[in-house]
Amino acid sequence: MRVQFNYTIDDIVDLQMRLLKRSRVARAWRWRNLALTSLLAGAFLFAVIPERITGRIVMGTIGVLSGAAVYLALNDVIVKRRLRKWCEENAGTDRIFTCDVELSDSGVHTNSNGTQIIYAWSNVNEIKKTEDSVDIYFEKGGLVVVRNRAFTSPADRQRFIELAKQYSAMARKPSDPSGAS
Repeated sequence: MRVQFNYTIDDIVDLQMRLLKRSRVARAWRWRNLALTSLLAGAFLFAVIPERITGRIVMGTIGVLSGAAVYLALNDVIVKRRLRKWCEENAGTDRIFTCDVELSDSGVHTNSNGTQIIYAWSNVNEIKKTEDSVDIYFEKGGLVVVRNRAFTSPADRQRFIELAKQYSAMARKPSDPSGAS
């Protein structure tokens, strides 16, 4: 089964954000930066408030909580803005790209922007239905996002998902060493 859709830099940024949210390394960065931001905000308020120790501790605690809240509110916005700038630097602004995705017994074939990639079914970690796409996650951080606009109908989307799951399940079945079926 073959589908085709157009995508923009916003779609690339969204794909990268999906990968970052699943990454253990990126998750560790987020926790480290959250803790650092919180502690710095708390230490700053503790140091600058001319109160007795109990007032300073209260203000330091408020600073820790405020730092965490600000970090959580702004982190995704900042990361998206940086990813967008990086994508624009490499691809230009307001460009529209075309992506072909084909499911075959040999794997998931993608062709986009002059680059062809074949992902083996044996490397599929998860096939996930989202509100706006079908996401196929692979070992080693690979991801193919097929936007809903690639499908002519919900039935086509469902057929795509079922075929992907079928190919993935076939690739995961251990082969019979005796050759018997």
